[in-house]
Amino acid sequence: MILKAYKYRINPTSEQAAQINKTIGVCRFLYNLALETKIYAHKSHGKNLSAYDLCYQLPGLKEDYPWINEIDSQAAQSAIKKVDIAFKNFFCGNGFPKYKSKRNGGSFQCPNNTRKVDFENCTLTIPKVKNIPIRISRMFEGKIKTITISKTSTAKYFASILVETPTELIKPAIPKKAIGIDLGIKDFAITSAGEKIQNKKYLKVSIDRIIVLQRRASKKKKGSNNRKRANRKVALLHEKVNNQRNDFLHKVSSRLIGDNQTDTICVETLAVKNMIKNHKLAQAISDVSWSEFIRQLEYKGKWYGKNVFKISMFSPSSKTCSNCGHVKDQLNLSERQWTCSKCNATHDRDINAANNIKNMGMTAVGSRKEPVEQRIKIRAKKQEYILAKAYI
Repeated sequence: MILKAYKYRINPTSEQAAQINKTIGVCRFLYNLALETKIYAHKSHGKNLSAYDLCYQLPGLKEDYPWINEIDSQAAQSAIKKVDIAFKNFFCGNGFPKYKSKRNGGSFQCPNNTRKVDFENCTLTIPKVKNIPIRISRMFEGKIKTITISKTSTAKYFASILVETPTELIKPAIPKKAIGIDLGIKDFAITSAGEKIQNKKYLKVSIDRIIVLQRRASKKKKGSNNRKRANRKVALLHEKVNNQRNDFLHKVSSRLIGDNQTDTICVETLAVKNMIKNHKLAQAISDVSWSEFIRQLEYKGKWYGKNVFKISMFSPSSKTCSNCGHVKDQLNLSERQWTCSKCNATHDRDINAANNIKNMGMTAVGSRKEPVEQRIKIRAKKQEYILAKAYI
C-alpha cells in the first residue's frame, strides 16, 4: 500500500464557506490557546503537557466557549495535537512553534470516517458540511485516511485528500545507469550528461512589481477596505510566483525520474539554512527551492523504483578533477572553467561537479559490505515503514 495525497480546488457556497471559515477560526483559536498553555506550563511549573493532556481540557473549554461545539470535534482535537507535532519538529531542528495568524488563511483536518468524494456529481462531503463542489482533475482508488481543508491568503479553498492506494511500492532498481546533478543559481541544475536546466528566477522577474504593490498597500489606512484590497493584490502576485515555481519543479523532477535510461540519481546534500545566512545570496537561494526539488526527487523515486543517493555536503565536488581525481587547492566562485594541473584536462565547473557527484555517489554505494540486491531490499522495507508511519 502507498499513501498518496491528492489536492483539489473546491468552490463552496456562501453557507458552506461560512462553516469552513468558522471551523478554521476555531481550530486556530484552539491551536494558539494550546500553544500558550504548553509554554506557560513549562515556564511556570516545569511541566511538559502532552497532546492528550491538552485534549483533556477540551470539554471544559466547550463549557466556557459554547461556539466550539459548532465545529467537528475531531477537527478540534486534531488542531490541538498539531501543537505537540510542532514541538517535536522543533526538537528535530525546525523553528520554535509560532502562533497562527488569521491573515494567512488557515486549515483544519478531518480524520474521522464521515467524509466521501462523489466523482459522478463532483462533490465532497466532510463533517458539518455536505456536497461541497469540487474540481475533479484526476481520479483515485483506495481508502481515504484524512482530508485537510485549507484556505489561502487570497481566499481560495483547497482539499488535500490522503488516500491509501492499493498499488505497491516498486522495488528500487539495481544501480547501473546513473546521473549526477549539481544544483546552482546561474543554472538551476546541471547533469553529468552535460544538460543545463535554466533557472527561471520567478521571484526576481516579479520583484519590482511586488515592491510597487507593497508600497501602495503600506500607504493605505490600517484596517480600511482599501488596504485589504491592496494586500490582496500583493498576495495574488506572491501566489502566482509560488505556483510558477512549483509547476517548474514538478515538471523537471518528473522528467528526470521518468527517464528510462536512468535508474539512479545522485545529488549533493545542501545545508540551505546555513547558506541563506549570506544576505547577498539569500533571496536567490530561497527562490530556487533546492530542498523542495530534492524532496520531490526522493518521493517520486520511491514511487517509480528509482534510486536517489545524496553525497556529503563536504565532498569537494567542484575542486576535484573528474578525469584523474586530483583536488585543486583553491577554486574561486568566479572561476567557471579551470584546467587540472596534473592531467591538463579543461573542465566546465558545473559539469565537472555533476560528474564527481555521480562518481562519489556510486562509489559510496559500492563501498558498502552487503550486496547491492540486499541493500535494495532493506531500503525498500525502510521506505514502506517510513511512509506508513508518517501518516499514522
